[in-house]
Amino acid sequence: MKKKNNNFREKVFKQVFIATDYLKQFAVGLSSLSLFVFSVSSVLFILLFLFHIGVFQQELHKIDLLGNYKIIFLPLFISKYTRLILNIKKKKRYVLAFDFIVFLFSVGILLFNSSTFPSFQQAGVFFTGKVVLILACFLLIITEADIIFSGLNSVKIPPALLFVLSFLFIILIGSGLLMLPKAHVMPMSYLDALFTSTSAVCVTGLIVLDTSTAFTSTGQIIILFLIQIGGLGIMTFTGFLAYVFTGTASFSERVMLKDILSSENLGSLFKVVIEILLITFLTELVGAVIIYYNTPGEVADKMFFSVFHSISAFCNAGFSTLPQGLSTNIVHFSYNIHFVVAFLIILGGIGFPVMLGLYENFTRFFVAIFRRVQHKKKLYFGSRDMNTSMVLTTTIALLIVGAVVYYLLEKDTSLAGLTPYQKAVTAFFGSVSARTAGFNIVDISLWGYPTVFIMIFLMWVGASPGSTGGGIKTTTFAVAIMAAFNFVRGRKSLEIGNRKIGTSTIMRVTVVIILSIVIIFSGFLALLIFEPDKNPVHLLFESFSAFGTVGLSLVNTATLNENSKWIIIFLMFIGRVGPITLLSGIFISQQKKYYKYPVQDIIIN
Repeated sequence: MKKKNNNFREKVFKQVFIATDYLKQFAVGLSSLSLFVFSVSSVLFILLFLFHIGVFQQELHKIDLLGNYKIIFLPLFISKYTRLILNIKKKKRYVLAFDFIVFLFSVGILLFNSSTFPSFQQAGVFFTGKVVLILACFLLIITEADIIFSGLNSVKIPPALLFVLSFLFIILIGSGLLMLPKAHVMPMSYLDALFTSTSAVCVTGLIVLDTSTAFTSTGQIIILFLIQIGGLGIMTFTGFLAYVFTGTASFSERVMLKDILSSENLGSLFKVVIEILLITFLTELVGAVIIYYNTPGEVADKMFFSVFHSISAFCNAGFSTLPQGLSTNIVHFSYNIHFVVAFLIILGGIGFPVMLGLYENFTRFFVAIFRRVQHKKKLYFGSRDMNTSMVLTTTIALLIVGAVVYYLLEKDTSLAGLTPYQKAVTAFFGSVSARTAGFNIVDISLWGYPTVFIMIFLMWVGASPGSTGGGIKTTTFAVAIMAAFNFVRGRKSLEIGNRKIGTSTIMRVTVVIILSIVIIFSGFLALLIFEPDKNPVHLLFESFSAFGTVGLSLVNTATLNENSKWIIIFLMFIGRVGPITLLSGIFISQQKKYYKYPVQDIIIN
């Protein structure tokens, strides 16, 4: 009897285990199906939304937009929460609270848009209509941003190559958006749309179509978003959303974002991402407010003008909604605007690591003052970081030298007729703008050749590491100068302060300089072949401007032929992502060598 009971118990347990396995397999299959439905629904929603905002009103009447939004919302809602139930994870309280609010909002929309649910007029206003459905779909999609991040992490792509591909992806998406009928006024070729998208994402500012007349307000908003995303990098936004809406991240996801952001601290990585976004948006907001209150009344839509130029300046993009940029008559002598734009360019160009370091030092300084007032601690001015010191010193030196040389060379030519104050402001702005921004407040075709070559040098050096600008970077230039001076003095190692600069850093500096020269002059040679009638100096200036993501042009970019436009697109893209990043992402080897060959000196001179 006892043996029969044991056999029965074993059979029951066996059936339970088998049922559990089947249930797990069913749950995994259902979760995968939900993910597939969610992904397809998200793509369909994005396509419908783009059609909604990009097609003219007479075309929109041909389809039932509200009905289509309702159809897409239902599978989004069901697949998201089905997957959420099947994959319950521990989340932070604020994430759970946000998820709960989105859930209640979605349930309200589901009920009030159902024909079987009695519609209450007062409450129904908050849960019906196209705007509400669009908002709900966006919330459902962005709360699942970790899918993108974890998906990218699962693909074995080197971070450098992923960084490059992210820019290429945004450029292609941007070119498609600019081709929408509602984005442009006049007929536009895809090459021109691709050029504009590349220039915006690579924060360059070279244009083949006048931004103020060729694009509608919708097109200008698209360009503005491309500038913002290009300035910060799409992976910064993706990492931020993934962390905010999940409250955590795996070790491998942190390592991937660390490599993309070139950060040294793995533990507080997402804190750095949040700080970068906060500093960026707060700086742009303050800049927009100051520009708004200094904008003449003749400027149409002052608010959009202020926001556009604040973002464009901080991201070092150089795009403007005025026909001749900041040299347009109504703002030509608005020097308060010029100063604000110049300082936004400088802040965006010194790099986020430096801005974060300065922010921390200022915070410590004011805390120290407060404690000193309370007689608790001695005054503390913050630690000195070598990278920060080098960036600030080199930036200030280049700005001052550039402004002084500009003033001396152009005071009797392009600056003739201005007061000494106006000449000084224009020279300062020109020195700032040539460091990757591309704004201009004078007719640069009046520059003499000495000024042109000084500007070529400033464009080549560019901004600082971790910034929104291009060029070989200020630290690269500074290390190269100090290494050369050090070698001439007969020293075999480079020491700065109480630190020794590693050989790998000096090799990287050398490679960056050589690759930049090779790429720029290859582009210049191609332009000479495709544009034999153009001034060679102007073509050389265009090549450096494209690689340095500056946006200044002496040749009038719109007059270039199709082959030349492709060359400029290539130079802008390489200049933004960096030649080392691109080549290392493609050719880097994961195999390490554990042996060394004997050292052999080569006769140089």
